[in-house]
Amino acid sequence: MKKNMKQGKNESFPIPNWLSGLWLAESVDHSDETNHIYKDFLFTLKQVIEQTALLLLVDRQGYIIYASKEFCKAVNRKPEELTGGDYLSLQHDSMKEPVRNGLETAAEQRRKTSLETTLLTKEGKPVITQTYVIPLINGGSYLNANLVVHQDMTRLRQAEKVMKEIVSMDNLTALPNRDKFERDMKMLIDQPQMDSTFAVLFIDLDRFKYYNDTLGHFTGDKLIQVIAQSLVNLRNQQLEIYRYGGDEFTLIFRAPESRREVQQLAEDILRIFKHPFVVSEKELFITASVGISVFPETGKSYNDIVSQAEMAMHYVKERGKDNFQFYQRYIRTEHDDKLLMEKRLRLAAERNDFQLYYQPQIDLREKKVIGMEALLRWNDKELGTISPTKFIPLAEETGLIIAIGDWVLEEACAQAKAWFDQGHRLRIGINISPIQFQRPDFVNKVKHILEKTGLPASLLDLEITENVLLYNREECFKTLERLKQCGITISIDDFGTGYSSLSYLRRFPIDTLKIDQSFIREVLENSNDQAIVTSIIQLAHNMNLRVIAEGVETTAMVLFLNDRDCDEMQGYLYSKPLPAEVVTTFIQQTNPEEVLI
Repeated sequence: MKKNMKQGKNESFPIPNWLSGLWLAESVDHSDETNHIYKDFLFTLKQVIEQTALLLLVDRQGYIIYASKEFCKAVNRKPEELTGGDYLSLQHDSMKEPVRNGLETAAEQRRKTSLETTLLTKEGKPVITQTYVIPLINGGSYLNANLVVHQDMTRLRQAEKVMKEIVSMDNLTALPNRDKFERDMKMLIDQPQMDSTFAVLFIDLDRFKYYNDTLGHFTGDKLIQVIAQSLVNLRNQQLEIYRYGGDEFTLIFRAPESRREVQQLAEDILRIFKHPFVVSEKELFITASVGISVFPETGKSYNDIVSQAEMAMHYVKERGKDNFQFYQRYIRTEHDDKLLMEKRLRLAAERNDFQLYYQPQIDLREKKVIGMEALLRWNDKELGTISPTKFIPLAEETGLIIAIGDWVLEEACAQAKAWFDQGHRLRIGINISPIQFQRPDFVNKVKHILEKTGLPASLLDLEITENVLLYNREECFKTLERLKQCGITISIDDFGTGYSSLSYLRRFPIDTLKIDQSFIREVLENSNDQAIVTSIIQLAHNMNLRVIAEGVETTAMVLFLNDRDCDEMQGYLYSKPLPAEVVTTFIQQTNPEEVLI
């Protein structure tokens, strides 16, 4: 015997007696003593399930057969209001199609399906649930009904929303943070509306580091807070302010009517910084640099828009700060050039894509070439010829100087050995970076290269600057001693331009002083330079050191140096730096005695 349940208005749904007697009844019928313990257990289990979950019985067409008390309570409806009604009518409009598909999938494939749904209470309030649709099967036959189990996830989702808001907030300023900025921007970019244009303003505080370093981080933080509050006063329905990080803020200006309106906003921002900010009873004056990009006018992706605004901001900084700049395709900044140069430099370091040129060094007494200084050159396919004054500091900053310096050392030693084998005993001078010199393995690396190339140690002249000797003096002394024990010559390059001290000349095992070309350039006209050069030569000779003058370009300079017994010279008077393949030919064809007269 089967009972009929109302389904919709005109149809009935046949339910087996065991199901209606067990699940739909308020209590267990004990008139039939058969398996009453089993029935009691299942009935108790059913009550526990109903108290912990929101249950429905729904037919294949989506009409509600049965609603548990907890479900009725959750949607604030009476059982009679639900029974026979359409389950989809309880769903938010956005969920109706997914729920219909879930019911059909469970029936057709006879397996459990799950999805997140949003039910609506009688008052229209949302109830977020994790919903499981379980087809009822009896002896392999589908009963044309589904058990729908809901777990109320509303509070969890609300908690997640709160957590998401907390994570999206900058702790110092209570402004939305960089992550929120990125999410909001990407949402605007993905909008299909025609009026989804927006402007991004990238603000960087000028001289903030000065205050942070001199007045302390506490004052720096307070200054950031005060500035943030001033910016918040600009906020409206179109404008949101974010703390991007450190001393940087970003703004998203939605749907500006014109470029002039964006410019007006930038001017309003700069006007904030015309007055001092009061922090800890101190008046702090600070300005800002503002870069602006516009979607989709200048870029169509998050990365493009942000990098363009940042590039425009750096453009302002490099041209005096305290201003704003719209991104234009023609603008380039030192910041961008540096990034590109670093990228190309890394590639060059991997490929050893450098060249060595060699400038002859002449003994002024014997009038003959006795050595070569190896000079590093870089001619990049994309950037062209880059001055060593630009790429060597970058190599030191990035650590690439270690690999580059090792290559220079080995390449120059190998070339000097090749000349030696051809009968040309030429000392090879190699500039050593402070970073390279201070590495613990430097001496061993030099020894290894000498062994590998076969160059006599007496032909290797390592050139270091005065500033190298200022740090870790004991370690520097040990390093120089070990190099000297190998028979290597040590020269101080650019002498007089760094931190000159007689104490290190007296203590460290040095062989040669190289007078920087800045003193030689005007030595004939500038009496101060004459006095400096004369003093350096006398000082060196009194300490049994040799002297090389760099940048010698005229015979008059040679006469001046000869009058003061300078030992060696190098410069354009005799030769500019030469590629390795022409050095020996040039030396054979160019007699120093004829050139230096």
